[in-house]
Amino acid sequence: MQELEQEKEVLLQGLAMMARGRDWYQQQLQRVRERRRRLGRSRARADVGAEGSPLPLGRLLPKVQEVARCLGELLAAACASRAPPSLSSGPLCPAPASPSAPGWQQQTMLMLKEQNRLLTQEVTDKSERITQLEQ
Repeated sequence: MQELEQEKEVLLQGLAMMARGRDWYQQQLQRVRERRRRLGRSRARADVGAEGSPLPLGRLLPKVQEVARCLGELLAAACASRAPPSLSSGPLCPAPASPSAPGWQQQTMLMLKEQNRLLTQEVTDKSERITQLEQ
């Protein structure tokens, strides 16, 4: 009973952290949306002050990617050692989308592609701004 109580406590703590994490992720997504909206407006107005705005996550991005990777590994391990069907939670353990790469690798690849896209867009925007300033 004591082990079950301990397991319950760990799971409740994890659930609370997941809820806080979800809120944080939603806030970050809102900041990205807002930044993109401002960037679109400033590009239309050629606003000088927008050129130096930092990425919302900055140095935290590798940590966020690591957390996502670890969570993916946790879920993959949980799905691999799945309980009998009557006790399992089906939606959390979907069939892998690609047999060649585990889910966390696919998720990491998608995040890296998105990060690459955002960085490429930022470089393009800054290059355009430099060109405007030179002219």
